[in-house]
Amino acid sequence: MDLEDEALVDRYRQTGDASFFKSLVRRYQNRIYNSAYRMLGNKEEAEEVVQDTFVKVHNGLSGFRRQASFAAWIFRISHNLCIDNLRSKKRQRGFLFFFPSSSSADGDGDRPAPELKDDGPDPQQIVDLSEQSSVVAGALAKLPESQRAVLVLHDMEGFSYQDIASIVGTSIGTVRSRLHYGRLKMRELLEPYFSPEGETARSR
Repeated sequence: MDLEDEALVDRYRQTGDASFFKSLVRRYQNRIYNSAYRMLGNKEEAEEVVQDTFVKVHNGLSGFRRQASFAAWIFRISHNLCIDNLRSKKRQRGFLFFFPSSSSADGDGDRPAPELKDDGPDPQQIVDLSEQSSVVAGALAKLPESQRAVLVLHDMEGFSYQDIASIVGTSIGTVRSRLHYGRLKMRELLEPYFSPEGETARSR
């Protein structure tokens, strides 16, 4: 029977047995990689984020206080590394690679997000499309990083609003708003790849 994350952490802290930490690595390395790749769009950089994440996790386990789940804690470390990477690239290039943001476009405020309309691809269709092609990766790269992060964490990784707020360091209201505007932009970018019946153009 597999141990829960927190039980593995406790066993490793108590015994120093590396097998417990390796179990955590096996459990999360693919998820961390997939999330980092969707944020960065680069395999080598995503692999580096995975390595750096587990180094930080290993060095910081003594400070894990369970104020959030272990999953939220490790993804917050990964998220911060991705943001550092993106900001470093922006400084090096001297211009913003991503679309400029505004308060209305990013949806960073705490106001309630308006209801989504039913037309266009829904989040599950976006996930399904991501399984079939690299189209979603290109669309994700065009989102502001704040929207991209919450969309990946919610629609692709399955985190709750509360966990996402903990991971990205903002309020639940802001998470909802960013997710709403991120979905709207993704629908706009991906609409050509869907038929009116909601099937991907590639599958026809």
